[in-house]
Amino acid sequence: MHLFLSTLHFRWYVFFFWGVGLLTLARAVGFSGALLRFLLAYGIAYFCEWSSARPGGWFPFGHYRYLPTTTSKEIWIGILPLMDSLSFAFLAVGSLGVSALFEGRSLRESLLLPWRDFSRVLARGILLFVMIDMVIDPVALRGNRWFLGQIYDYPDGGSYFGVTLSNFAGWAVTGFFIMTLWRLLPLASPGAGRPDRLDPALSVAIYGTVYLFNLSIAIFLKEWGIAGADLLLGGILAGALLVGARKA
Repeated sequence: MHLFLSTLHFRWYVFFFWGVGLLTLARAVGFSGALLRFLLAYGIAYFCEWSSARPGGWFPFGHYRYLPTTTSKEIWIGILPLMDSLSFAFLAVGSLGVSALFEGRSLRESLLLPWRDFSRVLARGILLFVMIDMVIDPVALRGNRWFLGQIYDYPDGGSYFGVTLSNFAGWAVTGFFIMTLWRLLPLASPGAGRPDRLDPALSVAIYGTVYLFNLSIAIFLKEWGIAGADLLLGGILAGALLVGARKA
């Protein structure tokens, strides 16, 4: 119980975003459907991370390792901290929701699309999923300089501010499986969810807040190269959204 409470206190921001993401998806598919999808996302993310982080592992992220520096502060499941695989679910909500916004759709509407049309939302969602990790991972890798802590590293280094390019390929693979299986699962009922204006706003809020939080950390750490790359990515996304809005 002490370790559970310590985890909640230590990683409050992860559980906060997880809760907001769950409620956002629940508006689209109903609470039971959202919870099932979040549990599925955790299982997929955990397996993919375990497969890469275990000794000798490499697929799909390339090899990296978690450092047991926080085992006394938070719950670990095997070789991974509990909180790490949680983030994939709410980032998938934000990515898929922002992707749907390019077509003026809500999350629920995108999950009801025929596969041929959903494939466009899926492809953009995967790209957005990778882009947000390009913002997150470089500052997370420097966790010893802020309150995250140094929980992992890439033993052989990486070409993107210390992060390997194979890591981003792994995010694309993991995002593909999560979002595709979310589409395969049935909605709770034909009338479940509330596809209103708040749906895309919440998705944008999740994605945008995570982006701004990690950009702020990069600036706080005076990592100007990382901050500049983040601003470039943010500018590309904002410009694409504006172009899409004008076409709509």
